[in-house]
Amino acid sequence: MIKKSQENCGVCGKPLVYGTEEVLKRCNFCGDEFPAMIYCPEGHYVCDACHSRGVLDILRDVLNSTKSVDPIEILEKVMAHPSVPMHGPEHHSMVPAIIVAAVKNAGYPVPEGAVEKAIERGSKVPGGWCGFYGACGAAIGVGIAVSVLTEATPLTGKTRSLANEATAYALNKMVDGSPRCCKRASRNALYAAIEFLKNKMDINLKINGKTKCGYMARNRECVKQACPYYQD
Repeated sequence: MIKKSQENCGVCGKPLVYGTEEVLKRCNFCGDEFPAMIYCPEGHYVCDACHSRGVLDILRDVLNSTKSVDPIEILEKVMAHPSVPMHGPEHHSMVPAIIVAAVKNAGYPVPEGAVEKAIERGSKVPGGWCGFYGACGAAIGVGIAVSVLTEATPLTGKTRSLANEATAYALNKMVDGSPRCCKRASRNALYAAIEFLKNKMDINLKINGKTKCGYMARNRECVKQACPYYQD
C-alpha cells in the first residue's frame, strides 16, 4: 500500500509518497543508492545525509553563538531558519545537540567535543522511525544527549541504563494518537529532557514562557487544538 504525504518533495514540490516496502532510490545530490520508503512520486529522492547537511551547518552556527540555557528557545531559533523543513531527520540531531549545548551554557561540565558528538550520533537516526520502527527520533535524541553527557558505552552499566531510561521517558511523551509532526515531537522531547535532567541528574535548565507554534500552515496534518502548542 502507498500513501501520499502532505509534506512536499524538496526537488519538485510534489507531495511525498510513504510506502510500506523499501525500494532502491538514488539520491539526487550525492548519487548513491539507498533503500527507501519515503520518496517523491516523480522519482526524486534525497538521502538522510544530504537532506540534513545544510540544516546541520545552521545548527552548528546557532549552537556556537548562543549563550541561552533554554533548550526550547534554542530549538525555536534553529527551526525558524528557512532552510529547515517542516519534517525530517534533521530534528533527530537538533534535539541532542541543543540539550548538550544548553547544559554546557548553564555551566555544567560536559565532555570534550560533546556537542559535535550529539550532532553526529543524532544524524544516524533515519527519518520515519516513529512510524516504521516505533521509536521517535526526537525521543532517541534525549537518550543520545544523556549518553554523551555521561560518556556512556554499552559496557557502562549505570550510565547506559540512564540513557535508555531517558529515551523511554521521552518516548512516553510522544504517545498522543496523532500523525507525526517533527516540530511537536522535538518540543515534547526537549520538555521531557528538561524534566529528566532535573529529576535524575540534578541539572536545572531554564524555560522562558509558553511555547506557541507558528508552523500550522506548513503542516497539513496539523491536529490543531489537539496539539499543546497550537495557537489560533
